[in-house]
Amino acid sequence: MTSAIGIDLGGTNIKGGLVDQHGTIRERHEIPTRAERGSNAVIDDLAALVNHLRRSGPVDGIGLATPGPLDLRNGRIIRAANLPGWIDVPIRDALAAKTGLPVTLENDANAAAFGEFTAGAGRGCQHMTLFTLGTGVGAGVIIDGRVLHGHFDNAGELGHMIVAVGGEPCPCGQRGCLERYSSADAVARRACIPSLERKRQGPPLSAEEVASRAQQGDPICAKVWNDACLYLAVACVNVQHAYNSQRIILGGGMSQAGDFLLSSVRHHLADQAWRLHNDLPEICLAELGADAGLVGAAALLHAHRNKTEKPACSK
Repeated sequence: MTSAIGIDLGGTNIKGGLVDQHGTIRERHEIPTRAERGSNAVIDDLAALVNHLRRSGPVDGIGLATPGPLDLRNGRIIRAANLPGWIDVPIRDALAAKTGLPVTLENDANAAAFGEFTAGAGRGCQHMTLFTLGTGVGAGVIIDGRVLHGHFDNAGELGHMIVAVGGEPCPCGQRGCLERYSSADAVARRACIPSLERKRQGPPLSAEEVASRAQQGDPICAKVWNDACLYLAVACVNVQHAYNSQRIILGGGMSQAGDFLLSSVRHHLADQAWRLHNDLPEICLAELGADAGLVGAAALLHAHRNKTEKPACSK
């Protein structure tokens, strides 16, 4: 059975794995990124990680997931917020030159979506959308078994879908972006806004703690959590009209709330959806956790070598 090396390059850590064609991780390794050393030093570390993983047997190549925005045609990182100073980095060809292996480059959120499509909660459907609710809101869209890229390679930036016109300012320059309300960081931050919250003792709350207190009846936490789920449901309605996904999958830190997240989003989705046709998507939780990106990156390498983004694995 052939394998590929999947790598998920993050701002803090680099996760790598030897992944077979069914999306099973045969070997996994993780190292710190230390991005402040510059791109050349990190690419050297990526090559060393590849050489470590390939000792276990022959591989078809490398699937590399990185933050964006990316120039996929030329294999370059245009700029990445969590990789300071990385501007116009030709990472695909540099890693290929150092390892002698073909490299497929993909946006990290798209790779995570393809990982869930291949070996996680998206198995068995050809149309799905993934939201990762963490520091921000990442997303990836699969249509007809293929990652949606768009003309500028930046399709699926759904965390910057405007869900509240004139709402909270976002670092991207817009106002009212989804990630200002429905990310784990946003939930934690909004629970500590003085205008929303009575005086609290102790350190700021995490999103997990906000969810827990909301379940226990804390009125401020309940409002923040309800707002997050409402805006996420609005985004799901818009996604459904745009892409008609069979499944919308929720991952990232917020998904740790499990049924408490699902039930609220489903409730608001039913209230917001149109009445002309019953085409509501399934709303479910991601299955692969932090490994989705490396699994998806490896699966994309297999798919590209087979000249398709429809991997053999299905439920």
